[in-house]
Amino acid sequence: MSAPATADRSFAIERIFNAPVERVFRLWTDPLLVAQWWGIRDCSVPFCVLDVRVGGRWRIDMLTAGGALYRNQGSYLEVVENVRLSYCDEPDPEIREWAGKLPGRSRHTVNFTPDGARTHVHFEVTLATAADRERLLALGMRGGWMQSFDRLEQLIGKGADHAG
Repeated sequence: MSAPATADRSFAIERIFNAPVERVFRLWTDPLLVAQWWGIRDCSVPFCVLDVRVGGRWRIDMLTAGGALYRNQGSYLEVVENVRLSYCDEPDPEIREWAGKLPGRSRHTVNFTPDGARTHVHFEVTLATAADRERLLALGMRGGWMQSFDRLEQLIGKGADHAG
C-alpha cells in the first residue's frame, strides 16, 4: 500500500518512550505486560492471548469501568523482533457502537526505532475505507490509543517488566 493510496484511510501516532527498543517491543508482545497497559483509562483486560508470529492469532478483551466489554482480535501479518509489528484487527460484530454496520478489517503497524536509550514508536492504523476512518475517529479510536500509550508510558516509568 502506498502512502497516497491509504492517506484518506489512515492515521498515525508517534511517541518516544524512555526505554530501550528491546524493552518496548517486549511490552507489546508479552500478554502479561500488554494486559497492564492496553485500553482506555480505568479499564481492565480480563483476557489477553498473543501468538506473536506471522499468522498467529491475538485476542485482547477490554472491560471498561462502566462494565462494557470490547473484544479485540485478529492475526499478525508481520513480526520483525525489535523493529516492527503489523497485525489486522477484526471488528467484533457484537459491539453496540457499530449499530449493525460493521467496519472492515484494519491494519495496525507499529515501528520501533532506537533513539539512544529511548525508543521512537510510529503507530499507524489503516482502515478498510475512508468512511470507516472518519467513523472510528468520531467514535474516539485515536483518543483511545493515546490513552493506551499514556498507560504504556506510566508502566515504563514504574520500571515494570513483569506481571503484577
